[in-house]
Amino acid sequence: MPPPTPTEPHDGIPSATSGPAPRSGSQVLRQLLRSWLLSASALPWWLLFAFLLASNTASVRLSVALNEWNGRFFDALQKVDAPAIYDALFDFIWLAAVIISLLVLAQYAKNRLLLSLRRELTFRLIDRWLSNAGAHYVLRESGREPDNPDQRIIEDARSLMSLVVNLSLSFIESVLTIGSFSLILWNLSGSITVLGFTIPGYMFWVCLSYTIVATLVTHWIGHPLKNLNFTGQHKEADLRYAFIEKRRYADAIAGAQGEARERENLKTRFLELYDVLVHLVKKQRDLDFFTVGLGQVTHLAPIFFALPSLLAGTIQLGGLMQIRGAFTDVARSFSWFIFAYDDLARLAATWERLAHLLNGLAEAEETRRRIEGAAEALPSAEAAAGETAQARLVLTLPHEEGKGSSLPARRTAFTLAARRGRLVFVTGESGAGKSTFLKTIAGFYENFTGVLRKSGGETIFWVPQKPYLLKGTLRENLAYPAPPESLPDEACMKLLADMELGHLAHRIDEAAEWANVLSGGEQQRVLLIRAVLARPDLLLLDEMTSALDEDAAARILAQLRTLLPETAVVMVSHQDGLSRHADAVVRAEPSPAPVP
Repeated sequence: MPPPTPTEPHDGIPSATSGPAPRSGSQVLRQLLRSWLLSASALPWWLLFAFLLASNTASVRLSVALNEWNGRFFDALQKVDAPAIYDALFDFIWLAAVIISLLVLAQYAKNRLLLSLRRELTFRLIDRWLSNAGAHYVLRESGREPDNPDQRIIEDARSLMSLVVNLSLSFIESVLTIGSFSLILWNLSGSITVLGFTIPGYMFWVCLSYTIVATLVTHWIGHPLKNLNFTGQHKEADLRYAFIEKRRYADAIAGAQGEARERENLKTRFLELYDVLVHLVKKQRDLDFFTVGLGQVTHLAPIFFALPSLLAGTIQLGGLMQIRGAFTDVARSFSWFIFAYDDLARLAATWERLAHLLNGLAEAEETRRRIEGAAEALPSAEAAAGETAQARLVLTLPHEEGKGSSLPARRTAFTLAARRGRLVFVTGESGAGKSTFLKTIAGFYENFTGVLRKSGGETIFWVPQKPYLLKGTLRENLAYPAPPESLPDEACMKLLADMELGHLAHRIDEAAEWANVLSGGEQQRVLLIRAVLARPDLLLLDEMTSALDEDAAARILAQLRTLLPETAVVMVSHQDGLSRHADAVVRAEPSPAPVP
């Protein structure tokens, strides 16, 4: 073998000098959205969005028609022209019918669009989170996982699509409204002379100045909303997770009589959320005072500014009503930023949360590629002879006191040669890094120096200590990660019998929460059946017989070797008596080498 190749210790996150500079989370999110929304598969959604834009355009045109109707109707009222009044009322019936139909159809189309976009974005986020690279696990182990990524995917995918579509449509509608009603406002308001200067279309300039001042005040009042929304979502997710955690560990809580402590814990978390929500409500109150008041003033402001023209006889009542309607629509459109401020703050917070998650996953994927790249290929002769993995490693492990400890990190040496059909037993004192050694062989840990070789193309099945059982049928749990239909009844019954679980044969299609139904030893044997069905080249088992007595564990290991004659099995266990059934024993040895 060549001399060991050093690999710098690392805490799971790419360094600034390793490879190309990582993209920011926003870049990753923009790239994800571009690759999806600019693909041919997105064409139906763009067509639906185009329909909504056309509906908005038609809606603005109908609003202009309604504004013109207001002028005719109120002029007819002022003149007490009965035929003109009734004609206007009949015109209103069909105009209202068209407006109602268009609004209802457009709302239905928008809801369908939002559902489809949410589905597609959720699927893409799930694909990134649970990618084949195992980035979700690497990210969690790095200690830099964003809070509650599962809830971010569910909630933020919905919020992002809803906010983007609604804000885009409302913004475009505002632009169309400004273009359509500004001309009406300009023509109807005429000119005004102020200090010797004649200002044409003065109501338009009044409207523009009015909304600029209002926008600046709105931003001044409402800019803290973004951070409050971000923090509120974080605290909400933490609280939901805390409740889930209490259900998951109900037995431990009840056994320790820890209900009082847990009650206080949940109340404390809620009070943390409550404080943020109170600040959010107060800031929203301040913003509402201004925006609601502004909305009311906006209805009166055009009448106040146009009143001199009405009193001078330049315009009639119908013209005043048209000016009022046009001013309100133009002011509302110019004030888009004001009334959308809360949604824009939520959009910014949602974007930041998703960008943070995607950035972490991108870094984790890069970390996993670097870890996989650190493993050398076994020489072809040794691979042909049945070798699946070789290792001469010194692992660097953080002290039990945690990363913040001033104590030096521990270093432990392992030497391994795994061959098909052989069982290798890994032993050593508690905390020596045996589980981390398996994690390193599996390709999920990189704080080591030395040589790690794999045959290349081999399948590795790593079973950590903590059992993972699905809420579903027993057959689903046995077949995982393959679909349940891949496991026929006959094979299922045989495997249950081989692993001394024959008493469960009549329950294979029973749905239950099996983590609560099965004993610890039964759960471990279910996981071993999964490993048998996977038929890996290299099987890594971490304390997979700890819940069995040594005699039962020895029988299960013998069955495992019979069922997987071509698999190399590396097993960590504290049951030293089992070592006599192994072909080789690897012992964790403290390394005197100093920590770099």
